[in-house]
Amino acid sequence: MPTEKDHKVVILANGGFPVTSRCLEILDNAETIICCDEAAEHLLRYGREPDLIIGDMDSISRATRQRFSDRVIAIEEQETNDLTKAVNHCIQNEINEVTILGATGLREDHTLGNISLMLEYSRKITVRMVTDYGVFTVVQSGEKVHSFPGEKISFFSVDNRVKVTSEGLKYPLKNMQLHNWWRASLNEVTSDCFTLYYESEWPLLLFRQT
Repeated sequence: MPTEKDHKVVILANGGFPVTSRCLEILDNAETIICCDEAAEHLLRYGREPDLIIGDMDSISRATRQRFSDRVIAIEEQETNDLTKAVNHCIQNEINEVTILGATGLREDHTLGNISLMLEYSRKITVRMVTDYGVFTVVQSGEKVHSFPGEKISFFSVDNRVKVTSEGLKYPLKNMQLHNWWRASLNEVTSDCFTLYYESEWPLLLFRQT
């Protein structure tokens, strides 16, 4: 798993502002911080300025927008949320890897939507979502995921037909159909890596507790 100093480009979403030392260290070490709309206000209160502010500008104050007018990218269309607008900007500018902070908390519907969007983003960019409680990434079939004995993990699928077989987990899966989100939650790694095997056009969404 990447260290805090490996997170060069950070997108700060407008959810709950991160509070744990791990998340704040990622924020402090970021070379570029892209804020989603009003997240810029929270970052300023934290004591750091945004490098870019992207979104439909429906929640940011006029004063902040004017102050950073040279860093604002206003996108008014409503087909995508501000987080997706920020990720798309990174893709268009050939940024290969991003870390998302502040994408959970406050509203559960936004939290679920933002987490599910990881599967869309992963088709075009390497992306991880770090919360105050863990890290969301995606995992491909047959991928050897480096870990450690005792690491707590869960994984989820948007394809309720997918069947998964595992290696290296305390509670083995053998052709288990993930017909609901809870089916492969609350597992534990038994060695220095684990592997999941499945057939689906969608990757699995992996959560690792920190």
